[in-house]
Amino acid sequence: MIKRTTLLMLIVFLAGNFCFCQENGVVTYTVTHNWVKKITACEYLSKAYRDRYAYTWSGDNEWETKAELKFNVWESRYEKKPDDEHTWSRGEDYFIYRNRETNEMLDIMTVLSKDYALQDSIVCQNWKIKNDMKEVAGRICMNASYFDTIRGKEVIAWFALDLPVSAGPDRYCGLPGMILEVNEANGAVVYTATHILFSDERIEIQKPDVKKKRKIIDNQEFKRIEAKYIGECKKMERPYFWGGFPF
Repeated sequence: MIKRTTLLMLIVFLAGNFCFCQENGVVTYTVTHNWVKKITACEYLSKAYRDRYAYTWSGDNEWETKAELKFNVWESRYEKKPDDEHTWSRGEDYFIYRNRETNEMLDIMTVLSKDYALQDSIVCQNWKIKNDMKEVAGRICMNASYFDTIRGKEVIAWFALDLPVSAGPDRYCGLPGMILEVNEANGAVVYTATHILFSDERIEIQKPDVKKKRKIIDNQEFKRIEAKYIGECKKMERPYFWGGFPF
């Protein structure tokens, strides 16, 4: 208890001693995907199924993509960068926008070949802050975790103690510092900040446009789509992240 209290006091101290430029910047992430660990994380699949696909993908089971997070004191926008190697991932819009001043979120994505604009108030993960610390992208970070009950996976995040902007990669948010690393399901997907570029001036964050073809839904509707599809995949003994559904 004393250790955790001391660390939380350190967060408060560092949060009160940052310069204006640390409220504005761009974080570049490397996103590492591992097919074998993704299959292994689907515990509802039979052992024979998981072993077969682990063997099939053992020689070419990992690849990397790039992503970028622009932020200022109130807003953030995360987007994937063009992927020249995996051409199937190009051409689809994917923008994650947060405005903490107005408590607004807007996620533009394509799920199961359908185009959605997820528009609602901000909902973040229910994190449990822990005591471990390490360096990520040159910043001292503390870890936190939560368990995704729908997908059945544990997520570990590392957030910077001296960057008190509550933002992070993809749809992760809600910690008292910038999330610089996320590890899903023991390495199945890992988001790692590789570079942080700060700005002395306020960075203007562009809110994504909602095109007419996109269906506007809220968080509750997205969870219904998510739970229904994953439930169907469990019955068919098929990995849920195939077919364009995010891991």
